[in-house]
Amino acid sequence: MKEDIIYKKLNFKARRGMKETTHVINKIMNNYKSLSLSEKEELEELLDMNDQDLFDLIFKDNLNFKKKFPNIKRYVE
Repeated sequence: MKEDIIYKKLNFKARRGMKETTHVINKIMNNYKSLSLSEKEELEELLDMNDQDLFDLIFKDNLNFKKKFPNIKRYVE
């Protein structure tokens, strides 16, 4: 039950203003139930970022993205 509430909150936060970041977030959210605890924690941290910072990190500074989010980087590759 608690997991469902967390998923709903994260799914709401996953709605982004940029289609590129939305696409990446949706790839992760579509696999939410199979994510490990560390992947879920990274997802929460990722969702706390604003769209422009997230876009820059994923598409302009991908090496730092992979360092900061090593467990979910596979969804961006």
